[in-house]
Amino acid sequence: MLVMSLNVLGLSAQKIANVKMLEQFYIDYFTYSPCLADTTKLDSLVNLYCTPDFVTAWNEDVNEIGLYDPLTNGFCDDYNMMKTTLSVREEDDYYIVSFSYLTWPDKKTKTESVIVYVNSDGKISHTKRPSDGYMMPDI
Repeated sequence: MLVMSLNVLGLSAQKIANVKMLEQFYIDYFTYSPCLADTTKLDSLVNLYCTPDFVTAWNEDVNEIGLYDPLTNGFCDDYNMMKTTLSVREEDDYYIVSFSYLTWPDKKTKTESVIVYVNSDGKISHTKRPSDGYMMPDI
């Protein structure tokens, strides 16, 4: 299944080794947003760049329950805006990913951040909400 999925995206297996690669992951992620009817490309992207444990937790929350996206801290509003305002910076052992979105119904611009952990294999293994330390998946 993964080989077929990689062909759908036109990508080969890659590692996240730096800020630019994580930024590209997020640009692709916003392009294949979870709100689209065809989730094949999005599922393939997540399978390609994330650990199996993260994929399981992500799939449950995004596809099965549909309430929370750990890669965006649950914000699913304006993916084009999120893509153009994307900022990724590296800290000691994690990355901080930030983007802007519009609130509803007042359409105010807000900025959200998520802490992303990448393991030694170059795969996203965990995300953390800065506001309360909620970690996905639980460790």
